[in-house]
Amino acid sequence: MFGRLILYGALALALGIVAVSACGPQPNARSSPSTPAPSASRSLSPTAAPSTSATSSARPSATATAAPTLIAGPGTSPAAACPRTTGGNASNQAQLVAVRVAHQAGFDRLVFEFGQSTAPGPFGMPGYTIEPASSLSGPSGQAVTISGNALFGARFQNASTQNPNGTASFIGSTDMKPTTPLIKEVKLVEDFERVLLWGTGLDHLACPKVSELAGPFRVVLDFPTPP
Repeated sequence: MFGRLILYGALALALGIVAVSACGPQPNARSSPSTPAPSASRSLSPTAAPSTSATSSARPSATATAAPTLIAGPGTSPAAACPRTTGGNASNQAQLVAVRVAHQAGFDRLVFEFGQSTAPGPFGMPGYTIEPASSLSGPSGQAVTISGNALFGARFQNASTQNPNGTASFIGSTDMKPTTPLIKEVKLVEDFERVLLWGTGLDHLACPKVSELAGPFRVVLDFPTPP
């Protein structure tokens, strides 16, 4: 009986110690230091390097454009081979009275002679243009055939073969085929509303010397030929 009491007493003492331990202050639980979240890595966008090769605006080099050379054929001639010649006065009025072709030593001569006109305006040398052409056409727009391997046109403003009253001031041929060495044909291409156009076909291209003469008014074309 006495031994049992001792056993109960030791058990009660042990329980008391446990109870006291449980009721004592507990150490604060230290939270483990949280590992800082890795900062988001900055994505460095590459900076575009300035282009070292500057784009230079190239200046177009001035290129002289050569005038096209036309191969001479029947009724054609290089349009830029001989300079255009102009003269007279576009306000003057005149009537064509004669066209003459003749050969002289060193040239074939073509003469257009003008006389008085009753058309309103001053009388004088009409305005004219002499130049090579690839083809010549009248008011219809259809090209007129002229013999030769080179072609020239002589255009006169405020001139005509017809007087304002309908009578003819020019009674010569409107299609001449002389026997001169260079000039092969001289032909009337247009006579409409006081615009007069004559075509001259040549055996080969030759640039004429153009002259004006007065008393009477004349336009003279001298085409050079071998002496």
